[in-house]
Amino acid sequence: MVALSVYPDQLSFLGGAMNLPADFTSHRFAAGRERANTLKVVTLNLEAGGWDGHHGQHQRLDLLPELIGDADLVLFVEGKEFSLHGQELRFHAERLLADLGLRSFMTRSVIGELHDLVFARWPRLRLVRHYTPDLPGVFHDQIGWLSFEVTGLDRLLWVRSVQWASWNGDVRLDLAQKLTRYAAPDKAAIIGGDLNAIWPDCPGHDEFEPDWLAMPPHKRTHKTLPPGLRPDKAQKVLVSDRRATQILHEVKFVNAGCLAGDMTPTLNHHIDNGQGARIDHLVFSPWLAPAIIPESYRVRCDELSEQASNHRRVSVRLDLGRLG
Repeated sequence: MVALSVYPDQLSFLGGAMNLPADFTSHRFAAGRERANTLKVVTLNLEAGGWDGHHGQHQRLDLLPELIGDADLVLFVEGKEFSLHGQELRFHAERLLADLGLRSFMTRSVIGELHDLVFARWPRLRLVRHYTPDLPGVFHDQIGWLSFEVTGLDRLLWVRSVQWASWNGDVRLDLAQKLTRYAAPDKAAIIGGDLNAIWPDCPGHDEFEPDWLAMPPHKRTHKTLPPGLRPDKAQKVLVSDRRATQILHEVKFVNAGCLAGDMTPTLNHHIDNGQGARIDHLVFSPWLAPAIIPESYRVRCDELSEQASNHRRVSVRLDLGRLG
């Protein structure tokens, strides 16, 4: 069977010759326009890049296609050892996703072997730039950013996959301040990944605040305010350190979960004695945020998610047609 590509300006001729239904044009191309205007964005922290310590291999990485689904853009963090052996694991992941049309781009970590990756559907998203720390002339606030030409978008789409430090709020604050330029009024930008921080409370809903005393002492101070910044005079009350996410909020980045009013924790329920919070985020620049479809926002909570990682997959769809 030969596939026939039909363009709108050909339909008047082909419609008569092929005796197509009268509503062929409106239904077929309305659906096509809808698909062309929609972009599904996913962020996934696949714990240790899918490493299975029990079996001594990355066998959980094979779950990637089912976890990703029909995504157009995947912001993937914790690519453990993806740079070793000629980037063998990175390209294994890309082969797993080949049938989905996704290509991989990796930014090597400067502090270890947990690398940040972006998988993008080709040729829908066509890479223009990728700033990596090993290249000359790359500024501190450019590292990790990719820009794409995107069908249906009149400007470059800037994308950043991130995993902020789990151990120190000052480090997270520094990383957040490096992202603020991408909230400029003319920027189409997406930031996604494991921020290791809760978003500020928004009107109409509050984030889940963990009971920090329910955690063992050695885990209580990584994501809470340090001594000197705690809210009580005795400096003993532990509260989440949201300074880094507050920076993003103040420069008008929009959190998809907040827009959806969905505060589902993104850590699986067995993590941190049930005190895991919503720390994996998809955030959008002010210019791009009107494209978010709030009702499409999902935090995947199922057996596969529990099996694959300590973090849950987060996704949302954009309707680029809403941008005018």
